[in-house]
Amino acid sequence: MNRRTLVAGAVAISTSAAVLARTATEAKRQAIDAIELPPSFNGLIAFGRRGATDHVRCVGLEDRESGRAFTPATQVKLGSASKWLTSVAVLRLVEQGRLSLDAPITAYLPGFRRETGDRVLLKHLLSNTSGIPDLLSRQLATEPELRTSTAAASAIVARFGGGDLAFAPGNGWDYAALNWAILADIIERQTGEKLPTAVERLIFRPLGMRSAGFVQTDQPPLPHLAAAYSDGVSPVRKMAPVPPFLVASGNAASDVGDALRAAHGIFHGPLLSANSRRELTAVRWKPEDYALGGRVHPIAGEPWAWETGKVGGYRTHIAHRLSRSETVVVFNTTDMAQSVIGSWVEAIARA
Repeated sequence: MNRRTLVAGAVAISTSAAVLARTATEAKRQAIDAIELPPSFNGLIAFGRRGATDHVRCVGLEDRESGRAFTPATQVKLGSASKWLTSVAVLRLVEQGRLSLDAPITAYLPGFRRETGDRVLLKHLLSNTSGIPDLLSRQLATEPELRTSTAAASAIVARFGGGDLAFAPGNGWDYAALNWAILADIIERQTGEKLPTAVERLIFRPLGMRSAGFVQTDQPPLPHLAAAYSDGVSPVRKMAPVPPFLVASGNAASDVGDALRAAHGIFHGPLLSANSRRELTAVRWKPEDYALGGRVHPIAGEPWAWETGKVGGYRTHIAHRLSRSETVVVFNTTDMAQSVIGSWVEAIARA
């Protein structure tokens, strides 16, 4: 076989791959455009490969009052998809030797109650399997002023972290906000930075995420943050403040381009080692498909990272095929069922 034959074969393979990619993208485009959106939907649905946008469908307004259209540059709050980013920040610190997933939290918070803190490992917090009772969320119901508190995560942990374990660490699951306040406290103590600064340094900057930030009182306002609304005939703004001590669990925001860059960079780029990616996507609580900071959901026999968020009227879904770099993103700024959005994502993924 001569060089000319080898070159011709390589060109044929490359051309065939390009044709297959275009065919797959066209199928996803058709699936996105075919979705019958309810009248209340306000946001976008997008598909991308290797961190770049292949197709995006924008609907509605970034802000109803001003009449600004929703565009790919519109930023939305990610809600619980923020936990995914916090988990990646922790894994980067693990790679730097500053944290260990298998260390008890008392290794980093020596003032934490030792009876519980010596048994709870860092990975238990990240997988919501710590067993630490969520006294914080319970108190929010009777102390609404906590929602506008400027207290640091360390103060919240000192106040609410002393409860008796509800179950042995690793033997149960509770979607507890307090787990993430404890993580914020640990990260801030280990880095000497506020968590938004640490996440920017560890994730946003390396991945070129220029629109991403955090929506809270101690951070600069985001210029294209969409307003969120209730779902109904006469929608009203639904943008309840989320205090800074919940920064690790629900305060991150970005546009669709940065969501795609994050998915590709985290799961396929050099940001994390192969071992860290395995840790990130290993399911720790099977009944919930929960890994570290998010879920891994099977579609047609393939695992997809399944990062979802709900805060106020914002709804976010970032789904990423782990076997190759394909990402589906849905942003919505009206209060609708996440299960409906999830069904759209599955339909697009299967297309």
